Amino acid sequence: MFDIEASRSLTRPPEWAALQRTLFETMATSVDRFVDEYFDEDGEPYWPPEDHVGVDGFDDVIEGFYNWPLVYAMGGDERFLEHARAAYERALRRGSETETPFGHPMVVDEFEQCRDWFHMGEGNLFTYNMGLAAPGDETVVDRAERFAQLYLDDAEVNNYDGEKRLVRGPMSGSMGPNFCDFAAYEHHPYGADYRWARHGLPWRDLEFDEATDLLESENEKRLFEVLNERCAKGDIPLNLNITSLMTNAYLHTGDDRYREWVTDYLEAWRERTAENDGIIPDNVGRSGEIGEYIGGKWYGGYYGWSWGGWHYVGIGPTVAAENAVLLEGDREYLEFPRSQLDVLIENGIEVSEDAVHDTLYIPHKYGDPGDYHYDASGVLTEDDGEVYWRDGWYEFQPHQDDPYAFHLWYMSLSEADRERVDRLRDWGSRDWKQVDFRPSNKHGAGQEYAWLAYLDGDFPAYPERIMEANHAHVQQHRELMRTEGGLPDDVDEDYLRDRNPVFHRGLLQLTMGAPQPVYYGGLVMAQVRHFDLERERPGLPAGVSALVTDVTREGIDLTLVNGGGADRELIVQAGAYGEHEFTSLEHDGERGHPESNAIRVSLPSGTRVSLSAALERFVNDPAYEPPWSDSQARVR
Repeated sequence: MFDIEASRSLTRPPEWAALQRTLFETMATSVDRFVDEYFDEDGEPYWPPEDHVGVDGFDDVIEGFYNWPLVYAMGGDERFLEHARAAYERALRRGSETETPFGHPMVVDEFEQCRDWFHMGEGNLFTYNMGLAAPGDETVVDRAERFAQLYLDDAEVNNYDGEKRLVRGPMSGSMGPNFCDFAAYEHHPYGADYRWARHGLPWRDLEFDEATDLLESENEKRLFEVLNERCAKGDIPLNLNITSLMTNAYLHTGDDRYREWVTDYLEAWRERTAENDGIIPDNVGRSGEIGEYIGGKWYGGYYGWSWGGWHYVGIGPTVAAENAVLLEGDREYLEFPRSQLDVLIENGIEVSEDAVHDTLYIPHKYGDPGDYHYDASGVLTEDDGEVYWRDGWYEFQPHQDDPYAFHLWYMSLSEADRERVDRLRDWGSRDWKQVDFRPSNKHGAGQEYAWLAYLDGDFPAYPERIMEANHAHVQQHRELMRTEGGLPDDVDEDYLRDRNPVFHRGLLQLTMGAPQPVYYGGLVMAQVRHFDLERERPGLPAGVSALVTDVTREGIDLTLVNGGGADRELIVQAGAYGEHEFTSLEHDGERGHPESNAIRVSLPSGTRVSLSAALERFVNDPAYEPPWSDSQARVR
């Protein structure tokens, strides 16, 4: 392994480095208190309550601690992993004892019984993070395989039709795809008030005049009947999130069944998109026919173009393309999500935001003509205040905080994809040279653009500002714990998520050169990853900080600082899964050619080293295995 030894002395650690280490430590002590305050004496979450009957919310419980293994994998204390394991086991037990209207529990065989892959994508982020944190844990590996095998063609639950290459329901899981009942799911906790009066109806051929009519109970009942007729069977783009479940199993095992599932299923959706004149259809029947249950229309499916629009439709193509690039090394797969963004850009409308800048308002939805009558503030409207509709497209607005264009650029690092990010910039609301100190939303959206300004050299204070913001978020949740003084009165499925004192996004960007994964089910995609060689565990050693200062198509710049009181040794790996290769390296006036996906760095106490590394990306077969494993770095 190529060796580097730091020789530059520190008078004191840089501010970003000191803040980074303090953040790790503060979050570790906060997790101890969080567990004491918000889990019962048996270590179980307080939700669902004992008398609860329902199908929704298990993912929200897992989101309350899903990022603890990820922070451990970046260098956090052992307590992150210990608490994460215990919390997950107790949550599974709670879910397996919670009834649904179908006569079986919410969690069956440690997996949700039948849910959509918007929510299952969120909950399974924990599963993927455990792969990074504990790849040698037999229980983690066993679950990765069992969960993925639910979607193989020979699985008894029949989630997947391998011949037609389609998932047989918009909801699926350990009990199969046939327990999708919108009356059971939509009525509680959402109902017509939340889902429809605020977001509009997905179809214009119903007997209702406007979405607010659904607030009447009889109308709501009729809507659930229609939903079950049109949206309870067949495939939808959101199911492309299952490719992460398969990729996760591959990273553990190297079994080509999982790799082939990802590429076969993605190719099926690309073929459907080509058949539909280049726009991904949002519903496919079990026969393989587009629009089978909606009168032949390619729009109007669950979480589709007329439902939540691009915000939901864009998830699957982006996540699946990332996974295919990781597994196959071919960035051509990115053409799939790229083509969908380009459709929206071609149909966009320029709106002047000031004397200098125009913002492109792209359509987020597609549907039939007619009055929509719902709350759509911030979108283009007609003179009468109705939502503007043109050639089927409507809800014209800026690209918002959806990360899809950013992830496309990050995976390709091409100039054209970077120009697309700039083309979609919202000049009316986002300052790219400012970190948002407001309470962080669960998606972590928005900070990617400030980070991009830093990588461009336009926001040099970003490392300090993002660490300060993460500290502020931790302190806000610590203060909430202090003022509540125990369990809140209004315990619901979000109570853990809303109080989780662990914030990982700034650490991902600074230490690994990685963006927040697509929140609804994406895997971590990174430039580098660090391992503590002395303790043979993932993450930065104690006292060591890391800062990726540049990311280009050619490679990265990285600074490592040891501000602790002991000498340290670490391994820097190219890529989160060893998928990249270091081809050349410059540091302290020296140059070398590692031709490896890992380098060893010796950091005596009170030293730092800065290096520039040329990378050849996506050339190694990816794996969770640590860099000291004999089978690590499987070359394609």
